[in-house]
Amino acid sequence: MGSGGIIRLIDVVFILLFGFICISEINKRSRIELPQSTETPPSNPDKERVLFVGIDSQGSYLVEDESKMIDDTQTLYLYLSNAAHAAANTGTDLRVRIRANFDTPIKFVMAAADMCDQLNIPKGIDVRRVTAN
Repeated sequence: MGSGGIIRLIDVVFILLFGFICISEINKRSRIELPQSTETPPSNPDKERVLFVGIDSQGSYLVEDESKMIDDTQTLYLYLSNAAHAAANTGTDLRVRIRANFDTPIKFVMAAADMCDQLNIPKGIDVRRVTAN
């Protein structure tokens, strides 16, 4: 396209845009009403408790914000069982988040995961990795 009398398409679009903005009615008091569902009534979110179980490289289990250390699997099983019963009594769902260091042997992670499966507690597994600076 030459630089003569031809108007570029972008100029036409901007002129139309500014024209519509100028002639549109702007009302500062107008409120946008969001649509309401007529099929599904609003509900409260489900009550849920997430229990974090950390595992260090020696196989010790850290619970309660890593302030309590559990050294054997039997004690961890009792701890998880008590937490599941307490959650069931209060009507909340319990979920376990297993957090292991990158150098933790997998047998300790799988032992904690198996306990969650035995107790029918949903679980997730995270691995903390070390990044070089």
